[in-house]
Amino acid sequence: MTCLLAASTPGHSQTGDGGASGLAFLKLGVGARAGAMVEAYTALTRDATATFWNPAGLALLAHPQVTFTNTEWLQDVNNEYFAFAFPGPGGTVGLSIYSNNVGGIERRVGPSVEPLGSISANDVAFGVSYGFDLSSNLAAGVSVKYLYEKIFVESASGYAFDFGLSMRPLEAPARVALVVQNLGSMGDLLDESIDLPVTVRVGGAYELELGGQRGILTLSADAVKVRENDLRANIGAELGLRGHLAFRFGYQTGFDNKSFGGGFGLNFDHYFVDYGFTPFDSNFGDTHRFSFRLDL
Repeated sequence: MTCLLAASTPGHSQTGDGGASGLAFLKLGVGARAGAMVEAYTALTRDATATFWNPAGLALLAHPQVTFTNTEWLQDVNNEYFAFAFPGPGGTVGLSIYSNNVGGIERRVGPSVEPLGSISANDVAFGVSYGFDLSSNLAAGVSVKYLYEKIFVESASGYAFDFGLSMRPLEAPARVALVVQNLGSMGDLLDESIDLPVTVRVGGAYELELGGQRGILTLSADAVKVRENDLRANIGAELGLRGHLAFRFGYQTGFDNKSFGGGFGLNFDHYFVDYGFTPFDSNFGDTHRFSFRLDL
């Protein structure tokens, strides 16, 4: 059953070298802004989605923030992400809920022409994150996550940790970051062991102000290594115009059925609305991300 869920999620089937880990939804990034920049977001994150991307980014928040993302994936896969971040003792605390739902899985107990019916699979990750400054240019963060997976009537649970660093070198308008995600373990699902998708991300971001207060051009890049996949590269760009409108684009390597992504964002004072679009080849379809963010 675990293999069936993994095969039904893009996180498993995007690469040609297959996958051995479970809970594939943990490979799927959150946030429409990050999605539009093809997940080149490890060093760039400084909003509540840092609870997923890099908990060290929470230290860069100046005020409480709430964010919500809905993602319409392929093959009847949908997920939602909610996070709330607020100043705490000596740093910033983040609370998050990440859920993934797969419907319409055909149920069989053996070879048959027609399935016995359909079942669903559900995954949930509850996280508590903390980001804090180590110095004026260096921040660190940690996330603790409770994980739960259910397929039909079988279920399993476990835990995972994320550790991150974010540094601004030499007072430059740039930042570099490192994060290790999904270190932990899961219980067995129907006597089948589940390995978590341990991931290492190394990223950099650079902001360039355009003349005449016309806006800011942000460039970012990530190198990503998931335990069973080859090293991948994500490269993203964002053009922010007068603080109210942003256009985003990106390119990534290491996937068989996708490479480009894009989207836009709107800023209404304390309200942010973002959209991210990722097209897939081989008639897989397209992925749409919608995010809403509120600065309190």
